[in-house]
Amino acid sequence: MVSTQAWATAILWLYATFGLFWALQWWLGQHIQGLALLLFGRPGPASNIYFYLLAPGVMLHELSHLLVAKLLLVRTGDVALFRPNQNWRAAGPKITLGYVEVFRTDPWRQSIIGLAPLPVGVLTLLLLARPLGFPVVGVNHNEMLNTLRDFPSDLWQTLAQPINILWLYLVFTVSNGMLPSAPDRRPWLFGLILPGFVLLVLGITDHLPRFADDFQLAVIGWLGTLSLIFAFAALINLALALAIWLLETLVSKLKRRRVVYKR
Repeated sequence: MVSTQAWATAILWLYATFGLFWALQWWLGQHIQGLALLLFGRPGPASNIYFYLLAPGVMLHELSHLLVAKLLLVRTGDVALFRPNQNWRAAGPKITLGYVEVFRTDPWRQSIIGLAPLPVGVLTLLLLARPLGFPVVGVNHNEMLNTLRDFPSDLWQTLAQPINILWLYLVFTVSNGMLPSAPDRRPWLFGLILPGFVLLVLGITDHLPRFADDFQLAVIGWLGTLSLIFAFAALINLALALAIWLLETLVSKLKRRRVVYKR
């Protein structure tokens, strides 16, 4: 019988690695633009550099929305896979990198379409992680820790070949383009959050059917795989964040200027 502790461990690892990944992605988004602002002295070129760095990830993001909408038989309108645009308003800039116009449908299909870039991004990162020998399925937390322990040396060996700088860039742009945007998350309350809450209540009150142990272990293994992928993306972003921080500190001292970030 699969223990409650096994489920709790798998879920906690997933939350922890995803939270770290999200925080580092947010930090990089700000400080890449901050470094470019220090270099060029104007916000326009700084934003443009960040836009074009993210171009492949943005296109994958929008294609995910488009393809899943087509699969779910939901009508789509105008499509811009990558069209950087800034609309400056009194409250600040509204920045758009790309979009897919999806006609209104039921909350469940809207939620799935909004969520689409995340699983597509995870699958892409799985493929990109294969050169480092990352396991694909059935990962428990001990295997994950062992894999992450060897990660720095594996990454260094991979980057010893200059062609793999392209690989590093693809990991960066895919991981930073796969999180659903604020508009993507709007229908989640009725499409995903409430059904999930109902399932949680049914599970706590012991009204859900008992699943076979093999099935539960398979699900826990997939949760471990997701945790490993988020940890992989987080560590790549951490390495990039350290490089960006060092460059930003150096340029700031040389130019005797610093960027103040709004919280």
